[in-house]
Parts: sequence; structure tokens; C-alpha cells
Amino acid sequence: MGRLEGKTAIVTGGARGLGGAAVDALAAEGAVVVIADMLDEAGAARAAKLNAEGRKAEYVHLDVRDTANWAALVSGVVARHGRLDILVNNAGINAPVTIEDATAEQFRAILEVNLIGPFLGMKAVIPAMRASGGGSIINMASNSTQMVLPLTSLYGASKSALANLTKSTAVHCAQRGYNIRVNSIHPGAHETEMLLGNGGAKPADIPQVRSLINAIPMGRMGKPSEIGSVVVFLASEDSSYMTASELFSDGGLTVVSFGADPAQQ
Repeated sequence: MGRLEGKTAIVTGGARGLGGAAVDALAAEGAVVVIADMLDEAGAARAAKLNAEGRKAEYVHLDVRDTANWAALVSGVVARHGRLDILVNNAGINAPVTIEDATAEQFRAILEVNLIGPFLGMKAVIPAMRASGGGSIINMASNSTQMVLPLTSLYGASKSALANLTKSTAVHCAQRGYNIRVNSIHPGAHETEMLLGNGGAKPADIPQVRSLINAIPMGRMGKPSEIGSVVVFLASEDSSYMTASELFSDGGLTVVSFGADPAQQ
């Protein structure tokens, strides 16, 4: 019996990348997983694959920026499954630009997905989780809340705000006695489409990003499945006394001096 048997989870941006890894890991532990994304073909394919393997998954189209989308998603999940226990706010976008090159339109777009999306998601699920007796909200932040680089000026700002929103929501839920834990995961470089690119220009070929990867003490990028394991930990009772926590999964990068020559350490 899996650690999440009988639980129902929503994962935004769950069609691929770190979100896809979270979906796979939650389903492997027995949860019914609702893949919420705008990548309809990829999301439906992932759900079909999991169901063929004997897991429990479904796909629902979701624009995380839309309040009505969120309301329909949550009400539908509760109607079909009777409960909602886990939310993974993973959907995110990036634009590797400096403050001088960035536009206000780019910044607004990133904030809408990376910050407003999780805000709307948390507001939507809290009543349903309370009705289910509690739950776990997991927000996918970034190690860019600690690692400051010119090319993450917009992305890092959005994720830093999300980390703060995570903690204030966690304290609110705890003090109200909702039995809802709210934590954030802060990944570093992982082998996903967002970092490696999916055709065309590859962010990993940008010198600053390549230097970041080379500086990782463990000498490699993370595997998406390694984030999936952290998601399961935070979703399960293994982390029952943890809320408002920030879990960094970046091979130790945030604790070293970025840009220093390892040979000189």
C-alpha cells in the first residue's frame, strides 16, 4: 500500500518536466492524480500511460491565471473523487533576460503564471482541503530565491514572492487550525525542457547558465524524478510537522560561491 493511497492530488504543469515527475511519483504512491495543464496532448498522454500501468490519473485543461478555471477544476475533482488532499503548484514560465532587456509585458506574463497562478490555486483548494480534513500544498519555487543572476531577474523575483506567499499562507492555515501544510521546493538545474530547451536556442548553451551547471558541487544536474521524491515526502505524513519550510534540491549549489573555480577551493 502506497503512502498516498486514498488521497487525491492536483499537479499544475503536470504534463512534462518537473510537474510530470511529480505526477508519476504521486501516482506511484497510490494517489489519484489530476494532471492540470494547457498542453492537452502531452497531459492526456501522460494520464493514459499511468492508467495503462495500473495507476490512477486523469487530465484536465487548466489556465492557472483564470479564477473560473480553478473553481471548475476543484469542484470537478471533489465531485468525481469526493475529496482533495494535495496541490502541487508547479506550472511556471521563464524568460532569461536582464533588467535592461526585459519588458514590462514579459514581467507581467511571468508574474501571472508563477505567482498569481499559485495564489489563485491556494485560494481555490483551501476550502476543499478543509472539508477533506486537511491537506498539503506544495509550491514549486526555485533556488533563484537565493542564487542571484542577471538572467533570472524576472523569474527570480516571481519565485521569491512565491516563497514568501507560501510561508504566510502556511502560518495562516496553521493558526486557523485547518490542518493544511504549505511548503515550497527550490530546485536548481534539472534535466527538463525549460533548461535544456526543446528545439531552437538552448538556455543551457548560454555561458552564464553553463557556468551555473559547472558550479554544482555534485557535478551534475538533477533528474526530474529526484524532485518527484521530494514532492511525495511533502505530500505524505512523513513531513507531518513541516509547514512554511523551504526545501532546496540543487546539488548544494546555494551554499557555494557561484563562479569560483572549484580547483581553487
